Amino acid sequence: MVDCGLCDEALTTYGELEGDQSRWSTLDAVEDVIDAITRDPGSRANRARKFQDPACFAVPVATPEGDWIVLWREVTDPAEFDSLAVGDVFVIYIGPLFG
Repeated sequence: MVDCGLCDEALTTYGELEGDQSRWSTLDAVEDVIDAITRDPGSRANRARKFQDPACFAVPVATPEGDWIVLWREVTDPAEFDSLAVGDVFVIYIGPLFG
């Protein structure tokens, strides 16, 4: 299992879900996906959908609020984060599927 960091926007969304008991089912679904990513970031399921700009992977999340998505990327630069190492996961978006 690797460590996981969240960008400020994703952290805000996570906090909003955590702070509203009526949204805990959505939080559970998001946490299940993030747990799966950190358990095996190299798995086919976690890398099936890839974006080029920004360079990241997308994992869909079925929630009571509709279709959501977690966008994440692997940490590749050891100097980029103080608390994450190369190979760890950085989440850049948690929220409704845009489009």
